[in-house]
Amino acid sequence: MIWHKKFLRRLILATLAKSRPETLLRRSEQCVLRAFRRAASSVPAYRKILAEQGINPGDIRSITEFKSLCPTLNKSNTFARFALDELCAPGAVDRLAGVLTSSGHGARFGYGLSTRAQARHASDAIDLGLEYAFQVDSKKTLLINCLPMGVRFTSNSVTVAETSVREDMAVAIATEFGRLFEQIIFVGDPLFLKRVTDYARDRGVDWKKYRIHLIIGEETFGENYRNYLADHFHLDADEPAGGMIGSSMGVGELGLNLFYETPETIALRRLAYANPEFFGALFGIMPETAPLPMLFVYNPLRCYVETTGADDAGYGELTVSMNDTGAALPLLRYQTGDIARLFSRHDIARACERAGLPAPGNLVLPLVALKGRAKDQLPDGTHVGQYKDALYAHKDIAARLTGAFRLEYEEGRMLVHVQLGRGFQAEGDLRERLAADFPGAISPDQVHIWPYVQFPYGMTLDYERKFNYFIPA
Repeated sequence: MIWHKKFLRRLILATLAKSRPETLLRRSEQCVLRAFRRAASSVPAYRKILAEQGINPGDIRSITEFKSLCPTLNKSNTFARFALDELCAPGAVDRLAGVLTSSGHGARFGYGLSTRAQARHASDAIDLGLEYAFQVDSKKTLLINCLPMGVRFTSNSVTVAETSVREDMAVAIATEFGRLFEQIIFVGDPLFLKRVTDYARDRGVDWKKYRIHLIIGEETFGENYRNYLADHFHLDADEPAGGMIGSSMGVGELGLNLFYETPETIALRRLAYANPEFFGALFGIMPETAPLPMLFVYNPLRCYVETTGADDAGYGELTVSMNDTGAALPLLRYQTGDIARLFSRHDIARACERAGLPAPGNLVLPLVALKGRAKDQLPDGTHVGQYKDALYAHKDIAARLTGAFRLEYEEGRMLVHVQLGRGFQAEGDLRERLAADFPGAISPDQVHIWPYVQFPYGMTLDYERKFNYFIPA
């Protein structure tokens, strides 16, 4: 059975590599229309939503009609309004195998449900992704899952260690078991992986002994952060083959690893990071006004992706429909709260041409540029993502911080509260150096540096919950 699944993974990946993106997108359109017809005919809540909008499901015959007529969904008009059984397909509740919650970041939980039939195949999907990124079928692999409790996954190809947000466990397992494996994959969020680096540094862990990869989820990050991790783990951020530092984005209500980086998208993003002209040509925005977007690919056979309400640069609300006609809780045109722009391989080629750069290798899967959460845009025109990455602009400064900060907007200006790591003091010109790296006209008197235990917002930094960098007044 194991040999059969390895062969099947090789076959799928080989077929995918030969596919044309346009063909995959057309198949995605066909899949989502089938998923729509199933939900419209069998899901009570969705039938009611369509009826309230005056939508006759029989009138939705094309992808154009689906996008123009079908209402968008979100937590408010689904989970906050209907009972779970009304949102589910008939009989799905009786076949449930698992429940995954959203972060609850917006004061309301959403839920992703999986049936027993889906659960039986969940590890196959995970193993396919791991083989695609890390060649786990030919390399003995230890995966250390440092995501918060409740976010778990199974695999038939790798050894999985579930540590949740215990940095001592994660480092102990890596150092004790690492020599028994050819590679180690850490999975975690940016703030917690920063905590892992601090803990390992304080104990003199020598990561050069191991082949390390990092999958970073939960929130976006910048290239200064990627450089910081690369330096700590002795990796070359520009050579993912030697140890990949990659981002993965899931949505609790929809599924894990919906969008993810590849070596090709990492190379493009890092080129934009180093070349402002290419930054503008590729993303249609400038680094002075916005953080560097994440550049992801996605599998269009798994989900149909669009944006709504796009601005002049093409960025709008990320809207995702899951194509699985066996889903327990079907969600169509679901808005995640993120701001994104869709890309084709031709868009990438044109941007490279405008900047006088060679086009990247074969880009088979469609691409999405993700700016971040809509609420991360700040009242003064700057963005939370710019502050995040500024903390990692200098390695000596980053080593003294936890990565946590809180922004407050008072009397027309931004105040920045920064948390020091355990045992560090705000010495020398730290405030001045931080202010110089923050976006906008931040002066040192707008930067407040707090000892670890005195940080006023530290109680929310428990790594189980998403950290709030800014709460509007």
